Amino acid sequence: MERATAGPETRSLRRSVTIPEKIARFLEQRANVAFAGIRNRDLVPFGYRVAGWCIGADGRTLTALTSEPLTAGLAESLQENGELALTVEDFPSHETYQFKGRYVSHRPAQREDSVIVDRIRERFMKSMRAVFPALPEGVAGAFISKPVLAVEFEVFEIYVQTPGPGAGARIVPPAEA
Repeated sequence: MERATAGPETRSLRRSVTIPEKIARFLEQRANVAFAGIRNRDLVPFGYRVAGWCIGADGRTLTALTSEPLTAGLAESLQENGELALTVEDFPSHETYQFKGRYVSHRPAQREDSVIVDRIRERFMKSMRAVFPALPEGVAGAFISKPVLAVEFEVFEIYVQTPGPGAGARIVPPAEA
């Protein structure tokens, strides 16, 4: 299958940023819930629950893994508009970061993607059991479905979204940049 990519007309002049080590650890070890927001060419917003994510080898990209039926219109809208915001949270602490960037490519999910999603599902179920001990395991586990589509995007900005002082502040690049 051919790998779809954004054309040069959709590329931004902004530069990608490196995801700081503290936030990379958060993504890889603690975060357990994510949601992506996009807009189509007419700027109509759409939201997608994300089953998993991984940081690119260069530390400047993220890949969001989405599940059926939650992929309808996703690739088309990204190819039309190219902007993406991925919000990732650690439930129940609600430590949350938002990553804004530009679509690079998409592809069908692969076996390695399912392994990533399985680890995130386990973290989510452990957190849910701590808060809701009587919740049947199948219910919590079903919240994070098998991935079918992987969307890679360049990260241009990172915001803290954790409630409290500083919520909404851009942390990368620094606000004064």
